[in-house]
Amino acid sequence: MKKLTLFNHKGGVGKTTLTVNIADALGAMGHTVLLVDADPQCNLTSYYLGEKEIDELLGESDDDEEGDTMWSAIKPVVRGRGDTKKVTVYETNRENVLLAPGDVLLADYEEELPDAWTRCFARNPRGYDVFCAMRSAVDKLASEYDADIVMYDVGPNVGPLNRSVLLDCDHFITPVTADLFSLRALSTVGRSVGKWITDWKTIYGLADEVAKTQIPDGRPHYLGYIASAFKVNVGTRKTNPHAQWEGKIAPRVKSRVVDVLEAIDSDLGPTGSNKIGDVKHFQSLAPSAQAEGVPIGSLRGKVNPGYNATIKQAEQTFERLAQDIVSRMGI
Repeated sequence: MKKLTLFNHKGGVGKTTLTVNIADALGAMGHTVLLVDADPQCNLTSYYLGEKEIDELLGESDDDEEGDTMWSAIKPVVRGRGDTKKVTVYETNRENVLLAPGDVLLADYEEELPDAWTRCFARNPRGYDVFCAMRSAVDKLASEYDADIVMYDVGPNVGPLNRSVLLDCDHFITPVTADLFSLRALSTVGRSVGKWITDWKTIYGLADEVAKTQIPDGRPHYLGYIASAFKVNVGTRKTNPHAQWEGKIAPRVKSRVVDVLEAIDSDLGPTGSNKIGDVKHFQSLAPSAQAEGVPIGSLRGKVNPGYNATIKQAEQTFERLAQDIVSRMGI
């Protein structure tokens, strides 16, 4: 089983949309995918579940008996009352792509993580337990449902919750859009993940042998970047403004992410090209897919048939991305 997340410090780069569509493509390849909503904003959960269902979930999530979200799963550990709790996962439109719903109360977990981080340096078991609570709950769910791949959906920040998720992942990808803020955010991504890995190396080195069997090794490998929302002309040529942005993105990814990680460990960088692929702007199809709670490739029969060719193109795009990602992960 491999764990993966799409991570960028900047919001609005399409992390959740890419996660949904890549997961669907992985599912179509025969892989069982567990989607974990680790963002207190619950965007991934909102993608798949209706408003009424979410209201019921979140309304009961802090209840010791009825709670059924990722917060409900880790709450006993965070509050010092026991082990993680088993929660329900939800089927999506593809039967082997499953959702573990998020919760706004994961913000409470985030408040506990800085203290847990400090305790980890002191080899404190309570620190390990709290820091690894999400990992523990996810591992149990992944084992129960025989997941081949876990995909975390995270918020656009470099806070303690994302630190705990990234250090639990085997791999991560950066989605990048053609704008200045996305470009600048790459510096934060490389610097933050690099520091997290370096600090965790110290924590892991101090841990005893028993603890090392329970905590992650904290070495997320970088698979590369996906350039999203490009407007593509006939063939594969991008319009000039976006081609100019590509000329800025590629060297920035190398200098601010790849070089930083490979300076820590040469194995942390991508195998082959730093770029995984392009995802064009599919105009109204992305919001239509979200409204229907399905990936773009499943919109046939739900929108105007005139969009079928574009839907097929989207399906093929995510299929190629999924194939490349699986290859890079060594699956």
